[in-house]
Amino acid sequence: MAGRRKISRVGGAGVTVALAGLVLGDFVLVRRNRLTPGVPLSVFEALAELQWALLLAGLAALLLFSIKPGRRQAAAGMLLIVLLVLALLGFLGSAAAELSEAGGSFTRVSIGSSMWLALFGLFIVLTDMVGRARLGLVGNVLLAVGFVAGLAFSALAGAYHFLSPVLEFISHRDRFFAELGNHLFITSLSIGLAAAIGLPLGLLIFKYRSPRASVFAVLNIVQTVPSLALFGLLIAPLAFISGEWPLLRSLGVRGIGWAPAVIALTLYGLLPIVRNTFAGFAAVDKAVMEVGRGMGMGPLQIFARVELPIAAPIILSGLRIACVQNIGNTAVAALIGAGGFGIFIFQGLGQSAIDLILLGTIPTIVLALCADGLFQMVMQLFTYRRFLT
Repeated sequence: MAGRRKISRVGGAGVTVALAGLVLGDFVLVRRNRLTPGVPLSVFEALAELQWALLLAGLAALLLFSIKPGRRQAAAGMLLIVLLVLALLGFLGSAAAELSEAGGSFTRVSIGSSMWLALFGLFIVLTDMVGRARLGLVGNVLLAVGFVAGLAFSALAGAYHFLSPVLEFISHRDRFFAELGNHLFITSLSIGLAAAIGLPLGLLIFKYRSPRASVFAVLNIVQTVPSLALFGLLIAPLAFISGEWPLLRSLGVRGIGWAPAVIALTLYGLLPIVRNTFAGFAAVDKAVMEVGRGMGMGPLQIFARVELPIAAPIILSGLRIACVQNIGNTAVAALIGAGGFGIFIFQGLGQSAIDLILLGTIPTIVLALCADGLFQMVMQLFTYRRFLT
C-alpha cells in the first residue's frame, strides 16, 4: 500500500549487530599488566544487573524506532544512540575502575570485542537515521555538540581513567600532543599543496579537452602505487637534493622525515580533487550560463557568480575525500620518520601492546571523522546559500 511505511532494514541490521555483539562477545579484557594475555569478561560479568539491563532496554527501544522509521522516530533514535554510546562508555569506565582496584596497580582493563561491535552497530543505525530524520545543519551540529560535551564532562570527571588506552595516553601525554601536531602539519600541508595544484588543473582539463585523458591516466597510476612504496621511491632523490642544496637541508628536506611524506600525500590527494573539480564544472548547465550572458555578465562574472557556486559542493566533496584519505595515510608515514599517530601504532605492533596501537588508531579515526563532518557542514552551507540566492 502507498501509505505503508517501509521497515528500515539498515537500521534493523545495525541494532542486530549491536545487540549480538554486546551479548555474545567479550565486554572487557582484564590483564595483569599491559603485555600479558587478557581474561575475557562478558557484559553480564563486568557490569551490574541494572547497567546491562538499561543497555538491553535501550537497544530494544532503538529497534522499535528502526521498525517505524518515520522522521520523528529517526530523530528520537539519533538522540537515543547518543545516550546509548555515552552510557556504554560510562559503564565501561566504571567496570574498569572496579576491576583495576580489585586486581592491583598494574592491572590493565582493555576494551573487548563486544564493545567495538556494539559501537559499530550503533554507527550503522546512526548513518541510516541521519538521512531519515533530516534535522538539518543546525540540528546535527547541536546533537554533535551535546555528544562531545557529554563525553568531555565524563572524561574530566575521571570516568575513563582506569581504561588501558587512557593509561597509555597518560604515560605518553607529551609525545601524544607532539605527534598530533606532526599529524596535522603533514595532513594540512599536503592537502593545501594538492588543492593548489589540483583545482587549477581540474579547471584546465575542463576548459581544454586534449590533456584530459593523459592527466587522468597519470593520476590513476599514482593512486595505484602503495603508499609505502611511494615513500621509498622518494628517499633517494630527496637525499640527493638535500645534499646538493644546503638551504633545503636546513629546512628539513631530507630523504626521510616530513618531506617525502608531504610529497607523496600531495600526489595521492590530486586525483579526487582534480576529478571532482572537473565534474563540478561539467555539471553546470549551459542554459544557466546563457542566462548569465543575457543579463550582461562577462566571462569572469559568470565564472564567479554562476559556475563556481554551482560547482563548489562537488569540489568540496573532492577535497573532503582527499583530506580523509590523507589523514589515514599520514599514519603510514611514521615508518619514514615523519611522525604522526603512526608512531604509536608501529610501536604497539613491535611491543605487542594492543592499547598502544589504539592510542594511535583512535585519534586518527577521530580526526578523519571530524574532517569529514566539517566538510559536510561547509558543503551544506554552500547548498543553502545557493538555494537562497
